[in-house]
Amino acid sequence: MLRSELLKSIWYAFTALDLEKSGKVSKSQLKVLSHNLCTVLNIPHNPVALDEDFRDDDDGPVSNQGYMPYLNKFILDKENVDNLCWTLTAKKNYRTDSRSVLPRDDAFRLWCLFNFLSEDKYPLVMVPDEVEYLLKKICMAMNVELNCVELEDFLSQDSVQQKGFTVWAFLDMMNSGKLTRGIDRETVTMAVEQVYREIVGDVLKEVP
Repeated sequence: MLRSELLKSIWYAFTALDLEKSGKVSKSQLKVLSHNLCTVLNIPHNPVALDEDFRDDDDGPVSNQGYMPYLNKFILDKENVDNLCWTLTAKKNYRTDSRSVLPRDDAFRLWCLFNFLSEDKYPLVMVPDEVEYLLKKICMAMNVELNCVELEDFLSQDSVQQKGFTVWAFLDMMNSGKLTRGIDRETVTMAVEQVYREIVGDVLKEVP
């Protein structure tokens, strides 16, 4: 879930409060909205600081031009949001067993990478070309060739053909160890982190 996508959703909430279509919303309403955002995103916040942040001018948070940059700078933290959402969904959907090779942090980073590269429609799936692109990036970071035969085997499975390549199918594939056979876990972890920082890390630095 990208920061820019969160801001798009919040923009609709802001405009809903702008009853006079003036491009501005009252400080009291925005403080409530900001407080609620902090609560649902599990982000610590200081009500006094919120009050001090809100200036009643066109450049401050009370205007639609000022509120999005304010959120981007002071409230929204993509890594916190990602961690929160991963924690909630992994409890329900992420299955591992004694043969699973991925450490939890690797699974989280791969989940983030999958979300970044998945199609912009729901339920989220990744097209085979993007799966191959991501795996090639990881293999390149490990200085090994991608095992295309194993990848084709996974892509040809009935469940993948019917539902598309979901993140859980992707993590199952990575947890099987077939694509990283003969490579120690530390090397895989370093490669996953490197690709995560390269692709997702760049997004964290962006300011819309």
